[in-house]
Amino acid sequence: MKGSVTFYRTLQPPDDPMLDFDERDLVDLEERVGFRQVRLEYRAEIAPPKEPAKWETFIRRSGNPKIPMLEEAMNQLLTPEQIERYTNYLRALVESGAGRGRNAVAYLWATK
Repeated sequence: MKGSVTFYRTLQPPDDPMLDFDERDLVDLEERVGFRQVRLEYRAEIAPPKEPAKWETFIRRSGNPKIPMLEEAMNQLLTPEQIERYTNYLRALVESGAGRGRNAVAYLWATK
């Protein structure tokens, strides 16, 4: 797993602007550029999936535009035998609906 950490950090270091901000930074930025009224609504959810994911969908999505899909990462980081072992373990969990999803959204309104 150490190789995967290096792999992802090379693609997106922890200080990348895509990761290095939070909802307070959004409000501050809007105020600094001249918006007089700023409203932010933040929603965070940690919950089991509403329905189990399909494996093919799960491995072909990405956490954000700067990182590869899980399928691409597996192909770059793992041997065919490791991919098979990892898939046998993870696929059963994904398709059974085990685990929890994490989602956060910030809705921002501003008026000049």
